[in-house]
Amino acid sequence: MTDKRRPSRREFLGKQASLAASLSLASGAYAKAPKFTPKANTRVLGANDRINLGFIGNGMQFHALVEGAFRTRKQQKNDFEFAAVCDVWEPRLKYAQEQTKAEKTYRDYRELLSNPDIDGVVIAVPDQWHFLMASQACQCGKDVYLEKPMTYTVAEAAKLNEIVGDTKRVLQVGGTGPSTRLYWKVNEYIRSGKMGKVVWGLISYNRNTREGMWDYPIPGVGSDHWPDAEVSPKNLDWEMWLGPAPHRKFSKERYFRWRKYWDYSGGNATDLLYHRLGMMSTMIGFDFPTRVVGTGGIYVQKNREVPDTYMTLIEYPGEYAVNMVSCMANSRSVPMTVYSNWATLEITEPQMAGNAMGDQRRGAAAPRRPQVGLVRPERTFLKEFQEANDGKTEVVIESEPSKSLADDWLDCMRNRGTPVYNVLRGYQVMTAIALGVESYRSGKVMAFDPATQRVLSSPPSHKEYLPADA
Repeated sequence: MTDKRRPSRREFLGKQASLAASLSLASGAYAKAPKFTPKANTRVLGANDRINLGFIGNGMQFHALVEGAFRTRKQQKNDFEFAAVCDVWEPRLKYAQEQTKAEKTYRDYRELLSNPDIDGVVIAVPDQWHFLMASQACQCGKDVYLEKPMTYTVAEAAKLNEIVGDTKRVLQVGGTGPSTRLYWKVNEYIRSGKMGKVVWGLISYNRNTREGMWDYPIPGVGSDHWPDAEVSPKNLDWEMWLGPAPHRKFSKERYFRWRKYWDYSGGNATDLLYHRLGMMSTMIGFDFPTRVVGTGGIYVQKNREVPDTYMTLIEYPGEYAVNMVSCMANSRSVPMTVYSNWATLEITEPQMAGNAMGDQRRGAAAPRRPQVGLVRPERTFLKEFQEANDGKTEVVIESEPSKSLADDWLDCMRNRGTPVYNVLRGYQVMTAIALGVESYRSGKVMAFDPATQRVLSSPPSHKEYLPADA
């Protein structure tokens, strides 16, 4: 389903270069976005003040966040308010207000950002909006919880990193990885050198559905999902939803299934692998990539632009690589694994304990065994491994429960600390993710210079190590 109006690679890179240079909101893709001049207008939080939060985007991810971490925080500490909700589609906005009891509702996010009583915003919207909304929120003096992927392009990620630094706002990226304490325990173990030199990591995030991944229900189209809800330009602000994306005629398909289209999404890479790379980066160490190759294709689910099967190979300056795989036509994933010359470290997936089916029939929630890191040595380097690990032939890495990203963000809003999934880490992960997407789309090997933080026109050559007497 390739659209003939899709920008060429030259146009795509040209936009990135222009954005990186100035990111003027009156030029390039952003000329299409609603005009807004941000002005800092937030209050200073007192020690006992409740934090007023606004939620921009009231779709599935919004409800997952509200009913998960934010509702739990509300019940435990009651130190914030669901102050405002904002969405372009009236039924979602109404439902969000009913669920949160928010005092204010908005159809236009700019009005929410202009409210001086709002202290922070949670942004859960399609990818093309992430940079613009987050940067404007920071410039309005709001702290930001920004759902993954952090941005749509590398240039946007670089500029957002700069804006957060300049405005000194607290920005938390909503993605799995840095909030999980087990991965930091693994990081500590890897840095100790007890498994030798890391050479590569393996990630997979696979799914399979009869309908096709991201073919979400559309109200009134053979679906019991809000069957009576109207979806039309009368109650859906289509131009606002498009924002900086290319202009398209009104489409329910694009609105509800936007992850299938390049205009609004990077597909598997930005939806799923952003999570996994955040995990791997927490374990091995955050850094910018040096070269990235993306491949794959639309092998089964033909009603989309993004691939249903996608792979990315990422090289890093620490002389190791990460291989990522995401398939939407077979759900069997492999454990997240770190390979070194002395040993292999595998993250076990949570398992249901006991007779799970029996527990479910009795109406009880089956307990889950937590994830652990399991390290097994290479036979060739068993001696070195045992010497480094107190004679052990196997190491199990465990950790205490983790703090949610929402809790961490809210705590940092009060103490002005740096959140665990901060903007720099989001930028580093985003660089690898976005370059992989560009490599897939262009058929080119993409390269990056971590020192200058610039996309290179050609990949660097590999280092060669020769014996002194060669």
